[in-house]
Amino acid sequence: MQKVEIFRFDPKKDVLAYFKPYFLEISDFANLNELFTHIKKIDPYFHPVDGFVKVNGMVTSTTKPLIKLYEKFGDELKITPLSEQRAILDLKINDDDFWDKFKPFAKFCGKMDREFYASLKPYFYADFVKDYESDFIGVAAIILASHLCKKEKNDEIIKLIAGKNALLIACELDDFIFDGSEIYTKAINFFKEILGVDKPKILENELSNIQNLSKFKNFKIAVKDKIPVSLNSFKSNFIELNIKFPCGFGLINTNEKLALNLASQIVFAAFDSGADFLLASDEAEFYMFDTLAKKLEKFANRSLQDFYILRVGELIDLENTKIPSSLKEHKLNVNLI
Repeated sequence: MQKVEIFRFDPKKDVLAYFKPYFLEISDFANLNELFTHIKKIDPYFHPVDGFVKVNGMVTSTTKPLIKLYEKFGDELKITPLSEQRAILDLKINDDDFWDKFKPFAKFCGKMDREFYASLKPYFYADFVKDYESDFIGVAAIILASHLCKKEKNDEIIKLIAGKNALLIACELDDFIFDGSEIYTKAINFFKEILGVDKPKILENELSNIQNLSKFKNFKIAVKDKIPVSLNSFKSNFIELNIKFPCGFGLINTNEKLALNLASQIVFAAFDSGADFLLASDEAEFYMFDTLAKKLEKFANRSLQDFYILRVGELIDLENTKIPSSLKEHKLNVNLI
């Protein structure tokens, strides 16, 4: 038996939303649609949707084979609407925010273009930037704009995209939608080429350089995402925050508020996790989490007292009984005693 938790909310009966657990054999159902049909039979008050939902935080089609979901997420699935904040009846949502982003482009669109935009709803709700920056033009609008401009270049549409700094705060979505977001990546790159916007440099994740943690065996070390496979033997040392959105480094010069918001979410998630410190996987993370620590504290109105950040290289040096001179430059005091 596997456990499935489904988001439930009926405004006529519920003050707050909640998750209802069901215990099922996944082999009995081909996909989420079949699962929902079964649950509706045993729980007539359940209101399913046919299209897209979020499974463990990732946008997923309800036609996706259920076995694929369990292969990716394991024995427990948590199913939510595309937007919990906009839920109106269990998994159904009010999608006015999605259609509001269509309005600036409506005059350029025919019936088929509008239908194309409608198909982009899963990408819109997979995006996290809109949750922190209400003025963001939206993932679906960027994809639609590239679709329109590929048919016929339109300077007015290009100005709409450029004028909102949309490309500079757009972030990849592959970790937020089950089948990836190649269509969005292509749309971003299409406009970056037209507008001459440089693609951000991708820094190497340094976590795989760690060979030993004997001197840190009694420490709990937070990492933003997941540890690489090479560190599985040290898994008990790590608290994997499993945060997919970026640290904010690429946004700091374009939208400082958004950058600090993202970074503070990560740092204080690490702080609240009970970890002894947060390990930065690259220099971008270290800059956001330590160099800007005072700004993060002010932004979140919280203190990071007695918490600190380490670079991977510093951890390796300490493991090898070397005291890195760079520790003196940290904004958060490194206390290893």
